[in-house]
Amino acid sequence: MKYRSKKGLLPFVELNGEEIADSALIIKELSQKFNNDLDAGLTAEQRNLAHATISMIENHLAWVVMWWRSKYPDSVLKGYKVNLQHALGTRIPNGLLNFFFKFAYGRKGTKKAKAHGIGVHTPEEIIQFGQEDLKVLSDMLADKPFFFGDEPTNLDVVVFAHLAQVYFIDKEVEWALRDYMIESCPNLVGHVNRMKERCFADWDDICSTLDLNSHLPKPEPETKDDKEAAKDEKESDKEKEPEEKDIEKEKEEAKEKDKAANKEPEENKEKEAAK
Repeated sequence: MKYRSKKGLLPFVELNGEEIADSALIIKELSQKFNNDLDAGLTAEQRNLAHATISMIENHLAWVVMWWRSKYPDSVLKGYKVNLQHALGTRIPNGLLNFFFKFAYGRKGTKKAKAHGIGVHTPEEIIQFGQEDLKVLSDMLADKPFFFGDEPTNLDVVVFAHLAQVYFIDKEVEWALRDYMIESCPNLVGHVNRMKERCFADWDDICSTLDLNSHLPKPEPETKDDKEAAKDEKESDKEKEPEEKDIEKEKEEAKEKDKAANKEPEENKEKEAAK
């Protein structure tokens, strides 16, 4: 399984063998490929509002989440119930993987957050930034099922992608932004759940198996009878191997005898000619 695109970005998709990285580019390419523009029904003013809101989410709120993950990598592992051994498909003990993750991910993330600018503020200030962003989104959504009416648009997709990371985290893990969202922005909680039910009927399977295509039909698992039949067939093939070798050996011996038989008359002729 690939965890990064060639550009080193997540998310990314592969379409007809071509990698497309970055959410905006993915949505654009898929919209053109399948002739399905989620924003087709929006006015110019609504499109502008969606663009500005998405910029706020991706360039501000997302960095609040990044800062939290970098500062509390242990909470990330516990909150999202990450099994690194399973996720990476390795036999390295989880203890070592977790230690490396906390060290490497925390250090890199902290550097990125500081380079962005948000990481230089106090934890209280950063959480306040995130809460203000959530309040803006909550006021925009109001009592509508989706941001621009009864059907989701690209803005709903982006909001879900980011708020799902805030909301769907184990309740035993402390996360001030999640608590604020539940207590002060219940309409955002409803929005996240509506999007999940609408787009990810196989959500539980995805989270438990990490199968990115869990909606596709899978081959039926082998039964005990199938395994025994395969074992018997393998043993039967092994028994046939010596028989086949014996047949080949007999053929080789017959060829050698024929050669010897043909060679004798020629040798006799040569002897007579020599006399």
